[in-house]
Amino acid sequence: MEAEFEITDLGRLSYFLGMEFTYTAVGMIVHQKKYAGEILKRFNMISCNAVMSPIEVNLRLARDESGDAVDETKFKRIIGSLRYLCNSRPDLDYSVGLVSRFMSNPKKLHMLATKRLLRYIQGTTDYGILFPIRQQKSELEVVGS
Repeated sequence: MEAEFEITDLGRLSYFLGMEFTYTAVGMIVHQKKYAGEILKRFNMISCNAVMSPIEVNLRLARDESGDAVDETKFKRIIGSLRYLCNSRPDLDYSVGLVSRFMSNPKKLHMLATKRLLRYIQGTTDYGILFPIRQQKSELEVVGS
């Protein structure tokens, strides 16, 4: 490609579109620690207490026409931020998908579930995806850490 195009080697990839790349002896880790911190600051959850799971066990969310309404714009901003964070955090996919079903008419119960997600992120900002170095010719495995 260098013969056809002017190319500059910038070295190893370390940060791109909010995704951070850390190289270790066992492989490359893709994470969004900085972005997760920015989300917590943006929504005033930086000093919240962390929880061990992204959503309560057996939580049933449903459309609640009689519940207290919350700021729909703020709810959509939180969900959008969480959706982007899912790029390096597959542990959030189910929970974010669950709460995002109620973006058109969010109620207090939906916002509480979303804030629990933010509390989970508070305790797990170091999580990411490990792409291990292949020692032998074998199938590629993706391991979350």
